[in-house]
Amino acid sequence: MSNSLYSGSGPALTAVGTPLVVGVDIGVSEGGVWLYSYRWWVPTGGDTESGQLFCLYQITGTDSGTLIPNSTATGGTLTADAWNVIPLPSPLLLAPSYNPPLADDIGTTYGAAYMACTGKQFVNGFPEAKSVFGSGDPDSGGITSGPLYAFSSLSGTNPAGSAASPQWIPQCPYTTELTDPTAGMPTQNDTDANLGMDVVVDTIAPAGASYRMLPNAPVFVVPGVSAQEQAYTLGLAFTLSEACTLDAIWHYSPSGSTVLPSRCGIWNANTQTQVSGTDNSSPSWSGAAGSGWVSCSYSGPVLPAGEYVVSTFTSAETSPWFLAQVDWWDTAFPSGITAGPVEFTGTQYHLGNTWTYPATTGAEFDGLDVQVTPSSSAAAGAGGVAGVADDEMNWSKLRFLGVV
Repeated sequence: MSNSLYSGSGPALTAVGTPLVVGVDIGVSEGGVWLYSYRWWVPTGGDTESGQLFCLYQITGTDSGTLIPNSTATGGTLTADAWNVIPLPSPLLLAPSYNPPLADDIGTTYGAAYMACTGKQFVNGFPEAKSVFGSGDPDSGGITSGPLYAFSSLSGTNPAGSAASPQWIPQCPYTTELTDPTAGMPTQNDTDANLGMDVVVDTIAPAGASYRMLPNAPVFVVPGVSAQEQAYTLGLAFTLSEACTLDAIWHYSPSGSTVLPSRCGIWNANTQTQVSGTDNSSPSWSGAAGSGWVSCSYSGPVLPAGEYVVSTFTSAETSPWFLAQVDWWDTAFPSGITAGPVEFTGTQYHLGNTWTYPATTGAEFDGLDVQVTPSSSAAAGAGGVAGVADDEMNWSKLRFLGVV
C-alpha cells in the first residue's frame, strides 16, 4: 500500500524566477514504512529541466535539521501540469514519531519528524497555493494518508514540535538563499502555503531489507537531558515473528559521553541467558564516544522466532555514556513499535557494574536499537512504486491517496 499527501492537481504557478528551496514536513505513525520516492508538482508553464535535486532531513528542533545520508535523488526531465515521481536510489526505512504532539509540549521528541526538500534556480516560477496549513485553513490540522502524515503550520493544531511550545518549524518552509536542497534546510514561512512538495511511502519492503526501530534518525532528540553516568546493563526488549540474521547492535552515544559500552549482546528473554554468538565483551564501535548512533556489526548469528533483549553495558560508574527519554513506552508508544517481523516492546535494565540479564522494566527509552534481516527478506518484492511513472500508479482521486 503506497501513500502520498495530495490527490488531483497541485498548486498553480507563481511566475517568479528565483533561487528557491522548499520542503514539506512529514512523519509516519508506525514502523516498517519505506520512503520510495519524492513527488513534485510542475504547474502549467513551470520549469521542466532535468537535474533538480531532492533530499530528506530529520527535523531536530527549532529551525534545525540533519541531512539523512543516502536520501539525495536527481530528477530527469519533468512533465508540466503533472505530479512527477522521482525515485530514491534505494528506499529508506523511516523511524516513526508520535502524532499528534503531546499536550505537555514534548511532542515529536518521540521518534523522528522529517522534511522532504527540493530546489533549483527557477526560471519560470514555482507552484504555490497560499493559506493551506495555518489556523482556519483547509489543512490546519495537517494531512493524514494511511501511516503518512503532514504536520500543520505553526498556527495550526499539529505543527512539528508541539502545538504549544516549542514549535519547531512551519509547514512547507522555503528559502531564496539556496538552490541546492542538500546545502541547507529551509525554515521561512510562506503564508502557510502548499508549495507542491510530496513523497511516496510504502509498507512493502524492498528485497534484502533489514529492520531497525529508529532507522534514518541520526539525532536522538531529548532536550534538557544530559548523558547518564551510572553503571548499567541496558536493554531493549523485542520479539521476532520469524528467524532473522543479526546485523548490528546500535547504541546512542550522546554529546558529553566519555566512554562507549564495553560489552553488548542479545539475551533470550525466556531463559534469561545469552544467545550463542552474540555476546561481545570487547565490541568495536563504528564511531567515537559522543558521536551519536554507533553500531557494533555482526556476521552470522541467526535469531529464531522468539522473545529477546538487546543490551549494552559499562561498569564505569562515573563516566557519561547514555541518554534516557522518559515516558517513551507508556505515553508515546504504549503498544510498542512494529517494523516488519520485529516488535519492539519496552525497556529493561539492571543497575550494577556486572553484566547481568536486565530484568527490571521501565517506561523510558535508553538509546538502544538492533538491526536484523528476516530470512524471508531476500524473496520479498520491491514495493512496486520506485521508478514508475506517475500516471501508471492509478492514483486515487479521493482527498487522500489509497491503495495502488
